[in-house]
Amino acid sequence: MNIGTWLLPEDEDSFDLALRDTCPGAAWQCSQPGRLGLHQVHLHGSLANAMACGGREVRAFLQLPIGASLPSTVTLADGVPLPDGPPVAASVQLLHSTRRHDPGGAYCDHDAGYQHPEGGTYFDAGRLAVRWFEHEVGADTHQVLLRQTRAVRSVLIATTRPALIKDQNGRRLNGYRIGPAARAMAEATGTLLGRTGLQRFQLG
Repeated sequence: MNIGTWLLPEDEDSFDLALRDTCPGAAWQCSQPGRLGLHQVHLHGSLANAMACGGREVRAFLQLPIGASLPSTVTLADGVPLPDGPPVAASVQLLHSTRRHDPGGAYCDHDAGYQHPEGGTYFDAGRLAVRWFEHEVGADTHQVLLRQTRAVRSVLIATTRPALIKDQNGRRLNGYRIGPAARAMAEATGTLLGRTGLQRFQLG
């Protein structure tokens, strides 16, 4: 699964609440920038807390199977119970959508002192992604991962809408999802939607 997303924090909250209703025990790890093992990783009770803890390269991870036991290097946030399920077999990554500006795609979000320039601001896509190899996890675990990944995808579909967008030449891009708050922001402000590279899109 690899789905491009445009989500504001309000949209992430809606997705997370619905996911925890569907999959009790779902908990997100923060992702700290830097080399593996350089920073402490925490298990949070909500996606919002994991995102807030993740620093500038904002993303969070949901370990599969839901409730999987975690390495001893992972610290539990306050009030988060210790998971005691089977070993981790795959990780769902949610990469935060981010306001940036041209040229160079510099960050606008996540920096309180940043001064927005005139023009060139766009909303860069995040993504919800997971993959594994069946021969590495075994047939039984593979079926569990398939079922839970479908559940996660279904929750995303239920809490977002297809992103009906077109580029400057009128060509349409399919397969992306957009949250209600992100859509309302783009419509109200005329902010372009971006993805990897120099492609920019308008709603419509």
